[in-house]
Amino acid sequence: MVFLLLRSYKRYLYCRIFVVLLHEIVFNMRTKKVLTYICLILTMFLSACSTTKYVPEGQYILNKASIKTDNKNLKGVNMLSYLRQRPNPKLFDFIPFNVAIYSLSGRDTTLWINRFLQKIGDAPIIYDPASTSTSEKELTKYLSNKGYKNAVVSSNATFKKKKASVEYIIKTNEPYRIRNFKYRINNHEIRKLIYKDSVNRTIHSGELFDTDALEAERGRLSEYLKNNGYYYFDKEYIGFIADSSLNTHQVNLLMVVRPLRKIVGKDTYKSEDHKTYRIRNINYYAVNEPTDLLNDSILQSLKSIKYKDRFVYSNNKFIRPSALYNKTYIDLDSLYSAKAVDQTYAKLSALNVFKYLNISFSEVLDSAIIDSTASDSIKKMMDCDIVVTPDKLQSFSFEVEGINNEGDFGIAGKFAYKHNNIFRGGESLKFQLRGANESIIGARSIWDISTEIGLSFPNFFFPFLKKNFIRNNPANTDVYANFSYQIRRDYSRIIAGTGMRYRWQTPKRVYHQVDLIDFNYVYLPFMSDSLSKTIGNSLLKYSYEDHLIMRTGYSISYSNQHLQKNRSAFSVRGAFEIGGNLLYGISAATNASKDSTGSYLVGNIPFAQYVKIDGDFTYNLRVDSKNSIAYHIGLGIGVPYLNSSILPFEKRYYGGGANSVRGWSARTLGPGAYNPGGTIDYMKQSGDINLNLNMEYRTKLVWMLELALFLDAGNIWTLADEGQAGGQFKWNKFYEQIALGYGIGIRLNFEYFVIRLDWGIKAFDPGRPAGQNWRFNNTWDITKDTALHFAVGYPF
Repeated sequence: MVFLLLRSYKRYLYCRIFVVLLHEIVFNMRTKKVLTYICLILTMFLSACSTTKYVPEGQYILNKASIKTDNKNLKGVNMLSYLRQRPNPKLFDFIPFNVAIYSLSGRDTTLWINRFLQKIGDAPIIYDPASTSTSEKELTKYLSNKGYKNAVVSSNATFKKKKASVEYIIKTNEPYRIRNFKYRINNHEIRKLIYKDSVNRTIHSGELFDTDALEAERGRLSEYLKNNGYYYFDKEYIGFIADSSLNTHQVNLLMVVRPLRKIVGKDTYKSEDHKTYRIRNINYYAVNEPTDLLNDSILQSLKSIKYKDRFVYSNNKFIRPSALYNKTYIDLDSLYSAKAVDQTYAKLSALNVFKYLNISFSEVLDSAIIDSTASDSIKKMMDCDIVVTPDKLQSFSFEVEGINNEGDFGIAGKFAYKHNNIFRGGESLKFQLRGANESIIGARSIWDISTEIGLSFPNFFFPFLKKNFIRNNPANTDVYANFSYQIRRDYSRIIAGTGMRYRWQTPKRVYHQVDLIDFNYVYLPFMSDSLSKTIGNSLLKYSYEDHLIMRTGYSISYSNQHLQKNRSAFSVRGAFEIGGNLLYGISAATNASKDSTGSYLVGNIPFAQYVKIDGDFTYNLRVDSKNSIAYHIGLGIGVPYLNSSILPFEKRYYGGGANSVRGWSARTLGPGAYNPGGTIDYMKQSGDINLNLNMEYRTKLVWMLELALFLDAGNIWTLADEGQAGGQFKWNKFYEQIALGYGIGIRLNFEYFVIRLDWGIKAFDPGRPAGQNWRFNNTWDITKDTALHFAVGYPF
């Protein structure tokens, strides 16, 4: 009874303190104590939750499981997945948040709140000695597979306050290594191929006797042979015989290729040599439904068209034969290749016009021939059938969407039309009409009305290119035109553009984009007197004049996320663009007219000339299944020259916002130590150089909810003094002008997209006077020293 009274009083006391702290946060928001209050509330919440509430008497919650090894080549964290019992994941790797949520529930499961808390939380994992014993066996098995046949695994469990910690201790002893590696291959053709490929072999003398490496080599060789005509080959036909009788911790390894096992009757097999297969015929079936091929009357009614060396059978004309041919990497009389089949699947699927796609092969009976080019070896033939059915090709949509542009909120309406097969070859036509109203923080609303039309071709669209080049170098060609009318408080702007670009992806998933030409005309029909006075005669005024931009660009990006699923991964991106050179060359050659500043004019309008380089690198370090740390660095520089003295407004960098230093709202940081004097001056707060350094600790909470703690650093700078005092980049000053921010974020992860809300806090403000830069040591104002950012997607 006394215990229950004390526990009730404790909860009452916590509630009283909680109310007082909330009062302080709401009514004293201008003090830096708010952070302390928030930390106190979180601490109280965790203290009020007993993680051992649902631990039965005499048992223990598994609090920690670690692996200690005497071998520096083995990392304990890499072997944690082999433990049969692991502790509940923890917030930031030390706070048992999910168990705490579960412990908040009562034992009466008829109440919805208890069921809800137990559903989103995690029940405590109870220490089980039997699972510990099984984990020892699993670790021993893993080590044996890695060559440590004499490894010894033991465990040590310690108990304190209903919590158990288990340490697994590994003593590897001397491992087994490969002494000799030899082949036993009776099939002459396969033996020649494998000997030829031996330079790519992944198993060598002196290496650990690793059965996982042997399994990987089986898979690699099987794929290699299937790409060289061996349709029926499988890795099960490759085996290894290991002889460790030398008693010297060395193994003589023999790789054996077994003959093909063919079924000749019930439970009856016969062995025969593996044979290669060539492609005799390739037939396409473009039908309405896959079941059409099962209907004899429909099958007989299909019209046949011969295109080059193959036939197309169809009861409709939704796809051109040339489109099927150009995306097929299987050739007549070529050896069967699993790689060519995969490429064909990928490229035909990328057309986005097929609801159903299937590639099948059938052996041609009595088709054995003698191939004089391969020492009179016997080769057989196969027919290839490719079946496709049409998908829905046209779509209309009307959307009303909330928008967030680096922290600026608004609403937009969009009408879109798309045709995925406008010319029956996978060419897509897109048309979009959009109207948006966006509210800039601290300023009046802005309007943006835009339209865009684009045509995308599923290949290189360029004159004089040979058809074989187009087929062997798959790409997409985009031709587009757009128009935008923007209404701001101080000016209005019209942007009309057109362009052409190429996009493609290599087999190793490296993405390339070449903007062959991108032409934009920027026209400002209105500018307020206040804006004219603000920019005065500074270089910035040239960013707010009518101008032309004619540029060429290239970008490349790569991510190994597809190779590192559920593991640490990185991504890298680089971009380069150059504008105005062609127009400058023509203008100089024709002695074109100039304006008062000496810039050439085209149609009485100056054109921009510049070069710009950007790069990003992101590394996501996976700590465990619920925790990760993301690192990001972003760099960029734009340099105007010859016909321009400043970058165009559209090409300049901005500091702050949801993807930059989050202690600042969008367009309110920098350049350098520039101070706008307490007002938002996004006209002058732009630059030619950009630096972003970010680190973010991400952890999964409950359901789809995630939490992040982040630290940001960066700024923008100008190359010249453009009327932005303290904004010019100087090698001996720039590092003193790097802004620092930190904060906390909440995310909703819906698998396909992420919605996030980040609260950024200023730590070091380079725009403040000397002595006031560090916000810890000065009067901290939550309205001026923090920023909220709502955005879609992770920041990097």
